[in-house]
Amino acid sequence: MLTGRHSEQGVLWRLREDDDVIPVDGGCRGHAPMDPGVSMRTDDASTITTVDHRDRRRRSGSRLRAGLAAAGVLGVGAAVTLAAWTDTEWIFGGADGDTPIGTSVFEVEQNVYDGESFQNRETAASAGRLDFTVAAASLSPGAVIYAPMQLRAAPGSIGGTAVLNGAVAGAGTSTELFDVLTYHVRSGVPQASCNDAGIAAGTGTEIVPVASALTANGTEGITILAAPDDTTGGTPVDLCFQITMPDTSTAATLQGQTVTPVWNVVTTSS
Repeated sequence: MLTGRHSEQGVLWRLREDDDVIPVDGGCRGHAPMDPGVSMRTDDASTITTVDHRDRRRRSGSRLRAGLAAAGVLGVGAAVTLAAWTDTEWIFGGADGDTPIGTSVFEVEQNVYDGESFQNRETAASAGRLDFTVAAASLSPGAVIYAPMQLRAAPGSIGGTAVLNGAVAGAGTSTELFDVLTYHVRSGVPQASCNDAGIAAGTGTEIVPVASALTANGTEGITILAAPDDTTGGTPVDLCFQITMPDTSTAATLQGQTVTPVWNVVTTSS
């Protein structure tokens, strides 16, 4: 029960939170109303007959709101430390379907029409022999000889670009004869047309210009198309080589000499 006393004038008092009391009706009879901010402590115990219930409800509501706010803050902090579900996903690198990541295959084959079809010959010792026919063994000034060949991508190989490098003198070569001979190469000239008429027709692409020294490099690249699959080679590229002994090469010292020009083709994948 709230306690206090009332004055001689019958003024009612109410108890404040700090145990002070203030008049309910604003003052005593015959006196000016008291300042609401001024409190008055009770001197003896007596029963207060009137209480401002609204003030008490207001204070109770404030305490409730403060308590809920505090609980909310504590709740946010607590959520950070709660356990959570976890899940792990794994992945790996691959290509189409179940194929793993890997490297391509690049291989070029040659066919010099020696009865062995397309072969992979990557050293000078295993070089394919261009067949310039029997006339090549008995040249005279003004003689012209021809030899066909083909290049292609091996089965399963990607494509690229081939470059013909100038010849070097092979074993038993007469340096004098090697220096006077010239050559010319065209692509797109098939075996059956690798002759005077076929190469003079100007079909295909000029790889080495007419009358170039045997040591001259090709001036145009040769496109090698990729193989369609692992069991089929790419589309062959026909090449026709022409060697000429100029009609001005009449020195007696050239008689009875031999040469073995050795070329190589370097192909770069694309």
